[in-house]
Amino acid sequence: MNEPSYPFLISNDALDYQFESVSEQRTINKAIQFTPFPDNAILYNLALGDLQPDGTLSDSVVSNNHDMNRVMATVFQALLTFFEHYPSKLVYFQGSDGEGIRTRLYRILIARQLDQATDLFAIYGRRANNSVEEFEPNQDYTGFIFQRKSS
Repeated sequence: MNEPSYPFLISNDALDYQFESVSEQRTINKAIQFTPFPDNAILYNLALGDLQPDGTLSDSVVSNNHDMNRVMATVFQALLTFFEHYPSKLVYFQGSDGEGIRTRLYRILIARQLDQATDLFAIYGRRANNSVEEFEPNQDYTGFIFQRKSS
């Protein structure tokens, strides 16, 4: 992804990332968390959201800080860093709005960067019936799975 990204802080285990989303109006503390699925040792969930004062992540807030491309480039950099530490793991993510709007946005962003992204990752889309297939632009998916390609 050729977009500029925000610098981020990373936890020792490379599972938690923090950065600031900056616009002319405000600065928002953001967090990216990779959490293992309890029933699948190789699959991790990626969560992106606003960092709350108590240290928790809220992925239901609509920040609208007018820096979506930079935020998503930061997520991409965090994903690369995660895979440096956990090359054999898979990462799953989906929109958290419950209406599919964010998931559709993620699909569009993946499609825009598909040539570059597929140099590094195998990318899969999850259908509503839970079947998984190789990612294809303009298809309806409920979530996405990234797998690092072997070097």
